[in-house]
Amino acid sequence: MNDDALRGPPRRDDLKTAIAAAAARRIAEEGCDYASAKRRAVRDVLGEAVGAYGAMPDNLLVESELRRYLRLFAADSQPAQLAALRRLALQWMRRLECFNPHLVGAVLNGTATGHSGIHLNLYADSAKEVEIFLLDQAVPFDARDAGPNSDTIEEVLELLLPAPRDGVLEGAIGITLNVMDPIALRVAPASRPRDPDLHPVERAGRASVEMVERLLAETPEPGDGAHAARAADSDS
Repeated sequence: MNDDALRGPPRRDDLKTAIAAAAARRIAEEGCDYASAKRRAVRDVLGEAVGAYGAMPDNLLVESELRRYLRLFAADSQPAQLAALRRLALQWMRRLECFNPHLVGAVLNGTATGHSGIHLNLYADSAKEVEIFLLDQAVPFDARDAGPNSDTIEEVLELLLPAPRDGVLEGAIGITLNVMDPIALRVAPASRPRDPDLHPVERAGRASVEMVERLLAETPEPGDGAHAARAADSDS
């Protein structure tokens, strides 16, 4: 009898962690969204086994594995990409300030890479206000319905911008604008990172212009010795 037979089948928690790690790799390397990355990771790890989707990890576990992956395999590039995305997000937040923009998603929580887009929540009485603003600014965009699973987003507007000339980011950068009723600001964000080593703004779930300014001001620039020390502390 071989060692694998003696150990028996893997525990469900171990399977979930393995799937989360495979999903994290796809998110980091290919820019997959969480849902598609998890579906593909299940097939990578378990194939078409009966009941495979019962081992689907939740997003918090995937995010934890993504942070681990980025520390191990992207420490030389991801911090600079993240900082560049945050600076670009802040530029557009200032440009859209009349709609009370809030940064959400991977660029806020620190898991964004060069494959990631920027996600902003805008709060307006009507999506048409935002569309007219962008048209007046000669900003091309695509509009789509938020879909049946969203009861707070009125419309989604998508922009595609050239990367800044600093060379940190390549290709085009997508910005997704979720247009929401102002009353949605009274509802707490649905999910927030739990990692205690993160900056308080990164854990907030959404961040205003002032909060993103604070985050950039209080986060050492990539390559800074303090950044390296912070990364070392988070691994200890």
